[in-house]
Amino acid sequence: MKRILSLFLLLLTAFFLMGMGDLGGTPEGSVPAVDEDYHVQLTDREGVSVSLSQFSMDGNIVLQGKRGSGTMSIPFSALTAIEVTQTRSNDATVNLSLNEGESLQIKIPGRAVFYGSTGFGGYQIRVDDVTRIDFQP
Repeated sequence: MKRILSLFLLLLTAFFLMGMGDLGGTPEGSVPAVDEDYHVQLTDREGVSVSLSQFSMDGNIVLQGKRGSGTMSIPFSALTAIEVTQTRSNDATVNLSLNEGESLQIKIPGRAVFYGSTGFGGYQIRVDDVTRIDFQP
């Protein structure tokens, strides 16, 4: 009897734990809420271009990455374009075009996700699947 009760409790616990797979984060098909609405033209590795509003990186409106041994946070308001030049297993090298005409190169997590709204649905893409992002005025 004790064995049957133990097996039943084990199966019941497994059943409830299996249902907890998709907790937290952004719901499928939705776009994280952002404080400022950035409009971009994003091009992926297949050459497909899409116009997005409510653009963010992992729900943030700053681009955060490594420059040398330090970490930088560049607000989207300072950017005119992002070009992904090289992707590796853990990071992507990006060239940033700044508003003042300057350029900067940093490394960002390759598994980070860009989010945006197409106007007819949510859009998300990993950094390592992007080639270029142009910020619209």
